[in-house]
Amino acid sequence: MFFPDKYRLRVSFFSGSGVFVLLVIFGLIAFGSCSIFQQAKAYERFIHCRFAVRDVKVLSVAGIDVSQKENYSDLDFGQIVSLGMQMMQGNLPSVMEITVEGYNSTPEKAAVSGMDWLLQTKTDTLAVGTINREISILPGKSIRFPVKVNFNLARLLKSGSLEQILKVVLGDAGKKEYEKLGLVFKFRPWYQSGKKVKKSPVYFTIYPKFEQLHFFPEH
Repeated sequence: MFFPDKYRLRVSFFSGSGVFVLLVIFGLIAFGSCSIFQQAKAYERFIHCRFAVRDVKVLSVAGIDVSQKENYSDLDFGQIVSLGMQMMQGNLPSVMEITVEGYNSTPEKAAVSGMDWLLQTKTDTLAVGTINREISILPGKSIRFPVKVNFNLARLLKSGSLEQILKVVLGDAGKKEYEKLGLVFKFRPWYQSGKKVKKSPVYFTIYPKFEQLHFFPEH
């Protein structure tokens, strides 16, 4: 059959390189859809992992490094005086490190793109922040990730002497005290949807029970 030149070009396009280009485009779309689906499943597995606060440690109080201090008596006179003056003003800016552990019981990787977090008491929000990186947990494994929190210690511990307050925050003896304070750590995970990062509509709450892993979604 005879085709004019302009129609020959069209036939040639769809019978040769044009078909290849279309296959590549469809392949990219399919790959993208598959990748989005895999990310969604990894996110779903992450929010069904079990989480616990494994450690809470105050690193500094009013600019004084207390990360290696285990007792009130480990502070020198000048540090005690400085902290006392700050406490009288109701301002003890502190840095706390919270270690969160997550356990993935599924046979596939669990992952999120990042998260927002809150540190709260029963009546107050002490600090907020974000983790702007991927957090992944391999199948059948657990990971621990630290979260640094900046907060006002005087706002958290509103009563008691300086010695009593520092006994709470120094060393391992304070862990049970943190439980008594009713601290909760909440996180809202992020997930990838195409080129956009979306956030969970709910926060998930982790109570600081240091011996057992457990998980509580908050709706």
